Amino acid sequence: IGRRFETTLSNSPLGKKARENNHRCLVGAFHGHAHNHLCQSRFLATYVEGLGLEDLEGCERFFSKSNALAPGTRHASTFHRRQAISEYALFTDKFE
Repeated sequence: IGRRFETTLSNSPLGKKARENNHRCLVGAFHGHAHNHLCQSRFLATYVEGLGLEDLEGCERFFSKSNALAPGTRHASTFHRRQAISEYALFTDKFE
């Protein structure tokens, strides 16, 4: 995904701005190992100097945990579903 998106971004109106800011598309540490070595060395978070222990999978973990909201909000009104999601996000932000 990173390689394809990088090409798309480069050819878009934002391409010049992305290049000026040294933008890089990266792949999270747990998703990159299915790719070939050249792709890994260029896009995998594990090999990017300065990221430390960051695996870039925070969103994946957040959405995986938030799936537990589905059974309790499936039949809720739009308002109450959004309220539950908002409360979940606030709680997660505060305590995790």
